[in-house]
Amino acid sequence: MKTALVCGAGGFIGGHLARQLKREGVWVRGVDLKFHEYSVTEVDDFVMGDLREQDFVRSIIDRKFDEVYQLAADMGGAGYVFTGENDADIMHNSALINLNVLEACRNRNIKRVFYSSSACMYPEHNQLEYNNPNCAEESAYPANPDSEYGWEKLFSERLFLSFNRNYGMECRVARFHNIFGPEGTWMGGQGKSTCCDLSESRIG
Repeated sequence: MKTALVCGAGGFIGGHLARQLKREGVWVRGVDLKFHEYSVTEVDDFVMGDLREQDFVRSIIDRKFDEVYQLAADMGGAGYVFTGENDADIMHNSALINLNVLEACRNRNIKRVFYSSSACMYPEHNQLEYNNPNCAEESAYPANPDSEYGWEKLFSERLFLSFNRNYGMECRVARFHNIFGPEGTWMGGQGKSTCCDLSESRIG
């Protein structure tokens, strides 16, 4: 049976991904700091723990998985990313997670690793026209992301691709673009879509 590890399986995208992999007949281990907010996980093995801790990462990557999906990050919506108040945590925590996961995969000779990046890594001027964002690959450089979150994503993309070149891995990178939907985070400033208190709205 095909095996997969989903890092960030307690989150919005990771939760949906883990569910889909199970439906395709894959044996799935999920890992996150928390259980999913809105649904019971369907994975075969869910481990709660901190991917910033190297020993913990080694304990969950204790075998050669066919595929590893690295979606875990310190992230959120505009209320979390763009205030500047969380920049150090965002850069430190996410970079540490990626370094730990990549090194553990290399040590287990795991070749196929997926990394979830973000459209926030594109230059700020690419993102100013809301109806016409420029996501052409050649426009990514010269680099000038709009936030420290974007800079960390850009660094981590290069980290994963460097492991490809130097260690013969087959890491793949996708840049997500403001993903939201059912079972997504709603409150606390980390959601991609925010709620409105209708009791405060006025008409007329």
